[in-house]
Amino acid sequence: MTGGLPAVSRRSVGSQIRLLIGILVVLVPIGAVISVATIHSQGAAVRALTLALGPAREANSAVLLDMTRAEGAWREGVVGAPAPLDPLSLRTRVEQELDEVEAGTQSQELAAEDRARFAALSATQRSAVEAWFTAAAASLEDAPSAPPTAAPTDAPPGTPGGPAPGATGATPTTQQTQQRTRVETAYASFLRANSAIEASIRSQRDAARVESREATGVTSGVIIAVAAVVVLVLIAAGFGMDRAVGLPLARLREVVRRQAEEDVIAMANQEEGALEVRMLARDFNDLTRANARLVDQQAAVLEMQELVLDVGRGARSAVDVHEALQRVTTKLGAGLGADRVLLYTLGEDGQTIEDRLQWHTDDLPDLPPLPRSLAQQVGAVNDELRRDVGFFDLGDLLAHQAYDDERARAFHRATGARSLLMLPVGTGGRGLGILSVMMVSAPRRWHRHEIQAAQQCAAIAAQSIVALRLSQMQDEQVRRLTELDRQKTDFMATVSHELRTPLTSISGYLELLVDGDFGDVSDGQHVALDIIGRNATRLRGLIEDLLVLNKIEVSGLQAVSEEVAVHHLLRTVTETMEPVAAAGGVRLLCTDVPDDLVVRVDRGQVERALINLGSNAVKFTPEGGKVLLSAERAGDSTIISVHDTGIGIPATDLARLSERFFRAGNATAAAIPGTGLGLAIVRAIVEGHGGELVIASVEGEGTTMQVVLRRPAGRRPGAAVTRARGGCRWRAGDARRGRPALRSSHLSGARAVPA
Repeated sequence: MTGGLPAVSRRSVGSQIRLLIGILVVLVPIGAVISVATIHSQGAAVRALTLALGPAREANSAVLLDMTRAEGAWREGVVGAPAPLDPLSLRTRVEQELDEVEAGTQSQELAAEDRARFAALSATQRSAVEAWFTAAAASLEDAPSAPPTAAPTDAPPGTPGGPAPGATGATPTTQQTQQRTRVETAYASFLRANSAIEASIRSQRDAARVESREATGVTSGVIIAVAAVVVLVLIAAGFGMDRAVGLPLARLREVVRRQAEEDVIAMANQEEGALEVRMLARDFNDLTRANARLVDQQAAVLEMQELVLDVGRGARSAVDVHEALQRVTTKLGAGLGADRVLLYTLGEDGQTIEDRLQWHTDDLPDLPPLPRSLAQQVGAVNDELRRDVGFFDLGDLLAHQAYDDERARAFHRATGARSLLMLPVGTGGRGLGILSVMMVSAPRRWHRHEIQAAQQCAAIAAQSIVALRLSQMQDEQVRRLTELDRQKTDFMATVSHELRTPLTSISGYLELLVDGDFGDVSDGQHVALDIIGRNATRLRGLIEDLLVLNKIEVSGLQAVSEEVAVHHLLRTVTETMEPVAAAGGVRLLCTDVPDDLVVRVDRGQVERALINLGSNAVKFTPEGGKVLLSAERAGDSTIISVHDTGIGIPATDLARLSERFFRAGNATAAAIPGTGLGLAIVRAIVEGHGGELVIASVEGEGTTMQVVLRRPAGRRPGAAVTRARGGCRWRAGDARRGRPALRSSHLSGARAVPA
C-alpha cells in the first residue's frame, strides 16, 4: 500500500476521502453481512436447542420414565402382587408427553427433513406405546387372582420370555404367556423407538452446539478481520493524508513565515501534495506575485508623490513665473523619465502664446517654435481639455487610429513625439497654458499614477503662475503705495512747516492790532480779533500735531528715558489744565499718589500725552462736571487714569478713536472743536514706550482713559502710600467715584473697551 502513496498523494483530498469512504462502505457491510449471517445461524441453532430439541428431549425422557414405571406396575399386576400404581393410569400422561415430544420435534426451528425424520420416529414410538398399553390392558384382565407358580425358564427376570420380577413361580397359561409376550414385545419396540428419538435428538443437539460454536468463531473472526482491515485502511489513509496535505501545508506555512520576515519573493511548491494543496499553493503564488506588483505600484505611486512634492517645493521657491515653470518642466520630465516636456503659457486673452518653456534629454536638440497653424490652436486645445476629458494621452502616436487625426500628425511632424501626454494648465474658468510630456524614442503606455502626478504638476504650474503674477502685482502696488505714502509724508511735513511762517506773522500782527499799536480798536473789532486769535491758536495746534505725527512716522519716537515720579507728571497736567477747567466750569481733581510710584519714560512726551487726555476730558465735560486724575500700581505696571463725567463716546465709535482725524459722532454733532489727532498722538507716544492705551466709555455718562506703563526694571514697589507733596489737589470721596475697573493688559496699541 505504501508503494502507491506518491501517486495517491497527488490526487485531490476529496477523491482520497471518497476512496477511503468507498473502501469502508464496502468492508463494513461485508463484515456486517457475514456477522449477521453467522449470528442468524447461531441464533437458529440456539433456538433449535432451546425451543425444540431441549423440550423434546425432556418430554422423551419423561415418556421413557413413565413407560418404565407403567411397565413395572404391569409386571407386578400380572403376577397378582399388590401394585401401588395402575399402569393404565399413566396412559393419558404418556400421551401428553408424546404430544410434547411431537411438538418439540415438529418445531419450525428445525429443518424440514429433520421434522420429517422426527415425525416418523415419533409415530413409531406412539405406535409402540399404544401397542403396549393395549397389550398391557388385555394381559391384566386375564391375570390370575392368586399368583401362579412360574414355570422354569432360562430367561432372566425382567426380559421377554423370562419370569417377571417378583414372580412367585406360578405357571401362567398359554394365553397369558402370549399376552405377556405381546406386552414385552411392544415395550421393547417402545424402548427402541424411544432410544432412536433420544439418539436423534442428541445427535441434532450436538450438531446445533457445534454449529453455534462455529458461528461464534466465524463472527468473531469476521469482526476482527474487518476491524483489522479498517484500521490498516485508516492508517494508510492517515499516512497518505499527511503526505498529501500535512507536509505540503507545513512547507506552505514555512513560506508564509519567510514572507512575514520580509522575504516577499518566497514561493510555494506547486508540484507536491494533493490537488487542493497544489491549487492553494498556486493561488498563494499568484497572490504573492500580485502583492509584489502592488508593492511595485505603491512604490511607483510614492515616487510620483515625492516628485509632485519636489516640483511644488521648487515652484514655491522660484522668484518669477519663468523660473517656476522651468523648474516644473525640468523636474517633471526627469521624474517621469520622459524624453521631452513642453509648457506653453497663454496671455491674458487665453488664446495667444505668451511664453514657451521646454526640457529634454541631453541627446535631443531644442525644438523650434510651433508652426503658426498649431500655435493658434493652443488656446482652443486648452479649453477643450478643461471642458471635456481633463487630459489627453496616446501610447503610440503613429498608431492607425491616432494618426488619422490631422492635429496628431501635425504635432508629430513638429515635435517628433511618438508617445504623448497632454494636460491643460488653468485655474477656475481661465486657461493658462498647455503641458505636454513626450516620448520620442519609442511608444509608451502612461500609467494612471503618472497621469495623476502630471495633473498635479500642471495644477502646481497654474498655482505658480497665478501666485507669482499676483505677487508681482502686489509688489508693484506696495511700491506705488510706499512711494505715495512717502510723497504724502513729505507733503505734510512741507505744508506743516510752510504754514508756520505765515501763521507766525498773522499771530504777531494780530497781537499788535489787539495792543493798539496801529490805532484804537473798537469793541466790534476786538470781538473779531478774538475770533481770529482763537482760530489761529487752533491752527497752530493742528500744525504742531501734524508735525509731531509726521516726525514720529518718519524717524520714530526718539525718547530720552528717565525715572520720573508719577505725582510730578500729574501735578504738571493739573497745573496746565486748571485754568482751562476753571474757565469751563469743570472741577479738576487728583487723587493721592505714592511717592515711590515711578515710571521710566520720556517726561516731555508722556506729559504731552497726559495733557492731551486731560484736555479732551475737560473739553468734552459740560459745565458742572468733573475730571479726575489718578494713578496706581497693578502688578508690574503703572496705570494712570483720566476719568470724566462728560458726554461719553458711542459704542460704535470706540474702535476708531485712535485713527487720525476721526472724531466721535456726538462730538461732531455738538460742534465741539477738535482735529481728531490728539488720541493718535497719545497712542503713538504710549506705544513708543511699550505701553497700552485703554479706553472705557458709556455715552452720556463719561469716559475713562488709562495709560498702562510697565514698572522700571529693578525697582520694587514700596509698602507705604503717602500723599503727593504739592501740585495735585485731592478731595476725600472723589478718588473712587465713578471710576471703571482697571485694565491690566500690557498689549501694545490702543484699545477701546466699553464700560
